[in-house]
This record gives sequence, C-alpha cells and structure tokens, in this order.
Amino acid sequence: MGASVHQRLSPSDAWELAYKESVTREPWDQVSYLLDHLGPRFTTASLGVTDARTVKRWRDERAEPRDRTAAARLQLLFRIVYAIVETYGRPSVAAGFLRSANPQLDDEAPMLLLADSDPVEAQRPLLAAVRAFLEG
Repeated sequence: MGASVHQRLSPSDAWELAYKESVTREPWDQVSYLLDHLGPRFTTASLGVTDARTVKRWRDERAEPRDRTAAARLQLLFRIVYAIVETYGRPSVAAGFLRSANPQLDDEAPMLLLADSDPVEAQRPLLAAVRAFLEG
C-alpha cells in the first residue's frame, strides 16, 4: 500500500467517525489534517480565508480561528474531507468532490458553497451531498 493510500472504512463507519473526530479534535489538529490531505490552496479557498498564512498560523501556533464563522467552516470542512478520505482512501477524491459541480447542490461546487455561505445554513445541504456521494 502506498503512502497516500490507507485502509478504507465503510461509508457508514467513515461518516460516524468523521462526526466524532470533528467534535473532538482540536481545531489546529483539524487544520493540520486538512493541510496534509488537501494542501494549503484548497484548504484556504474552502474556508473562505484569503491568505494561506492565516491557516498555517492556526496549525503552527495551535490556535483556533477567532471568527466563529471560520471555526464552523473549519469543523464542517474537516468532517467532509475526513469522511471521504476514510471511505475512498485517497485525498484526491476529497479534492475532486470539493471542486466539482455537484448535482445535489444545484451544480455548485461544495468548496464554493462552504466558502461563500453561512456554514450553519450550508451544513445541511453539504452534508446531504457528502452522504449521497459516500453511499453512491
């Protein structure tokens, strides 16, 4: 097994674990995971942050976003990416999901919906789209 491929979980197990990890992991650790699996460009764009240095600072200083909207986006993005990576075993699948026009979201890309919307309002349609994708 290559370094970028790991043990896969069933969609339901990945979904449950992603939820648990999203509420128990420290925000800086969530950022670290996202930077490792998505890279700074996708992570920053999906969070609606203009500068990758901000996101890297959260990781490096073990800090959390001061802005509640950014914190909510971070938790939601982490949950989405974690569930997809744990199901498909490859970060590239999560990146593809985030950047592609999604029929469940009126053909909007999930990363744009997350970055441009109130995460409380975007959560339900985004999670439904992820669940449909995982259960496929």
